[in-house]
Formats: sequence, structure tokens, C-alpha cells
Amino acid sequence: FNTVPAPNVRTGRGEWAELNEWTWDGEQGSENVGGRLKGLFLHSSRLDTTINTDAAWSYTEWTMEFRNDSRQQREARAQILLPPGGIVSRLTLWVNGEEREAAFAGRSQTREAYQKIAIQQRRDPVLVTTSGPDRVMMQCFPVPPDGGVMKIRFGITAPLHLESAAEGVVRMPV
Repeated sequence: FNTVPAPNVRTGRGEWAELNEWTWDGEQGSENVGGRLKGLFLHSSRLDTTINTDAAWSYTEWTMEFRNDSRQQREARAQILLPPGGIVSRLTLWVNGEEREAAFAGRSQTREAYQKIAIQQRRDPVLVTTSGPDRVMMQCFPVPPDGGVMKIRFGITAPLHLESAAEGVVRMPV
């Protein structure tokens, strides 16, 4: 489902080009990643990591920019595999070019706030929730249409995997 593009839309009178640019996102606001959306891309991605060898931990900041070339607002969603034992310890979102820290709360509180602010009011939140062992679900909405960009950053704190008393391995999120 996610490995090939959606088929062209055809009607009894032939192909309807305007519908080929439109895709319905039935998973918007849900706890599922869903399918690929036409016009929505990961525009840039950057990882910056600090390693504390004495305490055997790492801290990684992952900055992502999503670009939306379609004509309608889109929700960017992804499941992210964290390093073993890692946690999301920071989350920021740029609103009107200004970086803003996210609030941390319980799962039901954050999901309810995301539904109210992002889906109903169509404002700028980002949501990260657990999605299994060492895995989180990231959602941000709305990625503005017509070339608009939404930028987020989340920090991940994780223990080093110790090979021996003198060697450790840093595992990165994917």
C-alpha cells in the first residue's frame, strides 16, 4: 500500500487530472500513520548528538521540516524507532518562525488537546505518543498548503550500549 503511488483517477470521460492531485487522508488525527499523501514530503532532516561517555548516555536532537506542495492542509505522521531504552525528553515546534517548547502530559490529555487544537481549530500543534517498545508516533498539523513548511525538533535521551568497560555504542533513532 505504501510502496507504490496511488492510481490515476479515471472517469467515464477519461482521466480527471485535478483529482489526481487530491488524496483523502482518512487517518488524519488518528493513532495510525496511514498511507502516503500526494504533495507532502520530508523536506529536511538533521540529527545532532551529544555523548556523555562518563555517564554512558547520549542526547540527540532531530530537527525535521515537512513541506506541503498540495492545495490543502496536510498532517505529517511518522512512527519513529528510538534507541533501546531511549525516551523523548524534549519537543519543539516553530510557529510563525518562532521556536516553542511543547508541554508534556498524560496520553489521554495530549491526544484530546491535539484533537481540539489541530483537527478542530486547525492550529499548530505537534504530538508525540508512545507506539510500542522503543517506538513513538509523531503527528503535526497543519502543514500549510502551496509549498508551506512545518518545522519540529525532538530531543531523545538514551543510554549507550556498552560493549565493554571502555567501549560504548550510540544507537540513532530511525
